[in-house]
Amino acid sequence: MSVIEAAIERVRHLDEPAALRLLAWIGAQAKHAVHSAKPKGAMAMLGFARKFHARPKTTAEWMAELRAGDEN
Repeated sequence: MSVIEAAIERVRHLDEPAALRLLAWIGAQAKHAVHSAKPKGAMAMLGFARKFHARPKTTAEWMAELRAGDEN
């Protein structure tokens, strides 16, 4: 029996209100999965930095680059 068939079998035994709550929960999970695919905040910067630098930079290298920009 596949996982989907097992899930359908378990849902068959639910009463109407419980099945409705389950469908609402599944819908909320689907929306959350779509929105959480993109990293936010500082984690998004990791992918951006990787595009332009083949190897990871050390903190000292990043600070030197930032300070060089401040001098201009």
